[in-house]
Amino acid sequence: MEALLKVGLIGCNSLVYNFVYDCTKHLPISLSAICDPDEERTAKFAQRYNVLKTYSDYNEMLDQEHLDAVISFPEEIDTHYMIVKACLQSAVHVLTERPACLTSKEARELLELQRKTNCYVMQRLNKRYTPAYIMAKEILQREEFGELTMYLAKYQASEYESEHAFIYKHIIHHLDLARYLMGEISLTHVDVKRVDRTRLGFNISFVNELGAIGMLQTSSLQDGSYPMEQVEITGVGHLITIDNIRSVEYRRPGGMRKAGTVDSLYEKNDTLKWSLNNGHMSNFSYIGFENLFNDFVHIIVQGKPPSADLVDAVKTIELVEELCALMALNSSSGVVK
Repeated sequence: MEALLKVGLIGCNSLVYNFVYDCTKHLPISLSAICDPDEERTAKFAQRYNVLKTYSDYNEMLDQEHLDAVISFPEEIDTHYMIVKACLQSAVHVLTERPACLTSKEARELLELQRKTNCYVMQRLNKRYTPAYIMAKEILQREEFGELTMYLAKYQASEYESEHAFIYKHIIHHLDLARYLMGEISLTHVDVKRVDRTRLGFNISFVNELGAIGMLQTSSLQDGSYPMEQVEITGVGHLITIDNIRSVEYRRPGGMRKAGTVDSLYEKNDTLKWSLNNGHMSNFSYIGFENLFNDFVHIIVQGKPPSADLVDAVKTIELVEELCALMALNSSSGVVK
């Protein structure tokens, strides 16, 4: 049996209470302490998960507990950088809610701390750990798929608390996913439609290093009660479609069928499709949290970097900065509405 890693939890909000922590139940960890400034939430979480040590100050928890790792999900994104920094200074690995920080300068400072302490930081960018997108990535790497030419993505959301939060909590996910699937990208244009301070939409154009072109449409103008996520990736004669993370279709040139004959499926030509069986009784979820936590825990056990640590995170933060710069440029020229 694997030795249990001693883990501390920062943030006992409803997402963590109802979903996030349950995604770790198959991993070799022991929840040693929890921390949240809201004592009522902390007490509720401690009772539900039988945690003996509770704190309202994360610095005190890091000082008092001898932890191997921290899972950090505070609600205020402006606190992420200081929490991650404190964890690294305490020589503790940390998986943090996205974003780990708000600027590439802060990301590089954390990266330097990561190198000095040999402790790793992972952001909660679970799209790249989602089974549907992992499948799409594998197809893209097949020789038969050929050249990647175009990328079209739609990610909608309900009303957000602010434009700042929408960019750093929502759009960052999908810029990171485009990097995961297309390789490094550069933004070429952005249009913004604002209804009010909490409801807005973006069209973001970009190109990858080999000249493939992409478009991301994302907004806080829709409603979370219906499917809001679709991705199409085009090659030459080949197409991958991911629908709401629950299905993947790989369309290939199928050849011509002849009238009057009964054909079998063409193993190397006809469309392949995967779809999630929602009636199957399983603890498996399709949104990638289990895979994310599994990667985080096992890099600690194995002592090697995760596939998406801060070295990678810096590039995603730089893309967000690039987006904000384009928005400012367009605003000064009267393009942004």
